[in-house]
Amino acid sequence: MGEDASAALSAADIRRLRRVADRDEIRQLAYRYAWGLDCRDVDAVAELFVGDVDSGQGVGIAAMRARFDQAMRAVGVTVLFVGNHLIDFDGDDEADGLVYCRGYIEPRDDGRRGRFVEQAILYRDRYRRQGGVWKFVRRKHELWFGVETAERPLHQRAAEWPRHHDGVGTVPYAEPTWRAFWERHPGGA
Repeated sequence: MGEDASAALSAADIRRLRRVADRDEIRQLAYRYAWGLDCRDVDAVAELFVGDVDSGQGVGIAAMRARFDQAMRAVGVTVLFVGNHLIDFDGDDEADGLVYCRGYIEPRDDGRRGRFVEQAILYRDRYRRQGGVWKFVRRKHELWFGVETAERPLHQRAAEWPRHHDGVGTVPYAEPTWRAFWERHPGGA
């Protein structure tokens, strides 16, 4: 495309392209949130929120970090799979979203390790562009259902991938953020 082709774009075309880029950036928030929680990078997860976020336990990024730090100690391995993501804009810098998530979660609330719960989750999100970057204003976690799985995937031998196709793998245990999180909270992992 030369200079003439870009000059042919109308203001409406540019606005549509901006919306496509905005949707992509907002979707990345949900993906980064899931990966950050799965590998226990609570710093990265907290930074996905606006600076004046209300964590429910205080206001600001530090309060949100403390909330995630506390919450993630109650679970072991998590695998959060992000699915459908609907985004509706309220102007250029505000949007709402609905995000489906399928979660595989190792609860530790009863002291039994290795059991898993599968959840069908709906996040009701509010987003704001802050400093040119899309962030969460809030995430409301709602549940369709949670069911304990019959399988105990962590009660297997090591997979030693690619040697074996089944067994326990290295994710998230080899992630530096996972190791650092559990070093701060001994007895967890």
